[in-house]
Amino acid sequence: MTTTPRALAAPRHTALGRLVADPPGFAAQLPGEPRLRRAAGDFSDLFGLAEVDGLLTDRALRRPAFRVIRDGEQVPDVSCLHGGLLYPDVADPRKISGLLAEGATLVFQGLQELTGPLAEFGRRLGHDLGRPVNVNAYVTPAGSQGFGDHYDTQDSFIVQIHGSKRWTLKDPALAQPLSHETGRPLPEDDGPGRTLTLESGDCLWLPRGWVHSARSTDTASVHLTISLYEWTGHWAWTRIAARAPGLPGRFPLSTDFFRDRAAAEKDMAALRTELMQWLATADDSALVDVVRAAGAPEFLSPVRHPAGQVLAPEADEDAEYTVNAHAVLNAETRGDRLVLTLGARGLTLPASMTPLLADLLDRDRFRLRDLPPTPGTTALLTRLCTEGVITRTP
Repeated sequence: MTTTPRALAAPRHTALGRLVADPPGFAAQLPGEPRLRRAAGDFSDLFGLAEVDGLLTDRALRRPAFRVIRDGEQVPDVSCLHGGLLYPDVADPRKISGLLAEGATLVFQGLQELTGPLAEFGRRLGHDLGRPVNVNAYVTPAGSQGFGDHYDTQDSFIVQIHGSKRWTLKDPALAQPLSHETGRPLPEDDGPGRTLTLESGDCLWLPRGWVHSARSTDTASVHLTISLYEWTGHWAWTRIAARAPGLPGRFPLSTDFFRDRAAAEKDMAALRTELMQWLATADDSALVDVVRAAGAPEFLSPVRHPAGQVLAPEADEDAEYTVNAHAVLNAETRGDRLVLTLGARGLTLPASMTPLLADLLDRDRFRLRDLPPTPGTTALLTRLCTEGVITRTP
């Protein structure tokens, strides 16, 4: 029988608490309407103008980590790429500066994989909400607009970093759209919508499907869009259909499927019958394992520090460690094993280590001398340190 040690998996809402006023309530039921939190906090530790310049000038940023938008369309590569380096798809800071001066919007994509602070924030928020996150940054000159009215198929937090931006929100054109339901035509006469201006430090929750557009005010704007992966029942079913063993529907469709509607409908009736019979007897726990195995790799795994592990001095009683509890997406005891999910990676330990691990993950920091004398402690710490669940404090 599989059980879940609550102490190992419970989120602390360390990231979500920076975005919303009631983290536990918000996580329990994601709101279906936009919510604005004024003066949520100072997010300059995550991103800012210095990071914009650093990404363009110090990182040799390559496609698809950035794009430039003008009048709702992506600027052609020749207008923003360097072209003279080893890699032909590197951002050209000079060209992009010229485009920004003309009112274009610069978009950084997948920042949770590029910058340390946002990567850490993304791991924590993913743990808080049980959803992988993607972070984009939008740099818009004063009085400019990157995109017109549109909707997204992912729930998002909009975090204003610098300057201000005026947003127009309209009711969803399609309720809870799925990932393949993008680009649906918007109503021609849907009214002016409601407007609000985000100032530095504000945070807007924007559920999927809500039609929106944004224009910077008389100052340049930098904002983050922190999107949650669209994990729905539909998403889970597509993973089950692609991965579950013993699925029905293995019979070949009729050779007259496209010529004879009656033959096609007979095939669909047979498939529907098989699916209903399979679902009626399917084991829910086994389906959970299938979907989790498909989704866990989408989470950011904890950071490993190979050089630090190889070159660091041996631990002693005074060595201090930082605990990255958010690195543990899930922990379950299965017989005599304790199985940890660390995003794309997993870690299997003896089930006898469960009390010690629960004690560790309930701490922020610890020293070896603080831990109870338990057999296997040194080996456990070595494994956890290797996997990035704990890190030695400099």
